[in-house]
Amino acid sequence: MVFAGDSITDCQRPESEDGLGFGYPLRIAGEWGLRHPDRPVTWLNTGIGGNKVMDLEARRHPDVLDARPDVVS
Repeated sequence: MVFAGDSITDCQRPESEDGLGFGYPLRIAGEWGLRHPDRPVTWLNTGIGGNKVMDLEARRHPDVLDARPDVVS
């Protein structure tokens, strides 16, 4: 599962221990783990504060597609 976006997605991810930040990606991963402990997921947050749509387009391959995710948010 890859989260791609701007500062709302980033949520201080570089400062977080697991790289998920302190916002909705962390909450979703935590809820999933509580509800589905038998279905592990690899979580990746590639949000970058200040990015616009054109910035996301430019990093689509290295930050999203190269990770070969089953799901992108």
